[in-house]
Amino acid sequence: MEYCLPVQFDYNGQKYLATMGPFEHSTERQFALTVNRRAIDECTSVEQLKPVAKNLLEGWSSLQTAFQSLMLENIQLRQALAVRDSSLEAADEMLTQASVVIDKYEKQLKNTNKLPWPFG
Repeated sequence: MEYCLPVQFDYNGQKYLATMGPFEHSTERQFALTVNRRAIDECTSVEQLKPVAKNLLEGWSSLQTAFQSLMLENIQLRQALAVRDSSLEAADEMLTQASVVIDKYEKQLKNTNKLPWPFG
């Protein structure tokens, strides 16, 4: 079974809406869903339902924490890549300027007399 998650985030001062996924439920996730559905179905009183509800709440909370951590990591990665790209552009510009200066000095050296004395 596949599913996607809608994601809204701010990046460089602008809001974006994106989807993460598609994801597939793992066998473990399907097992947990089946077990919890069965536990809910077998509840005949509020007292039996409370531990099941608390278990589901703790699971949901853990998933939200993991999701938030992944989103933060994703945003930080995108920002690091943007900084890297601008650094690479700056380095490329510096190399281009250095190449121009080197070419200029090479031309000057070719035009100068290479002998140690001016006659000869």
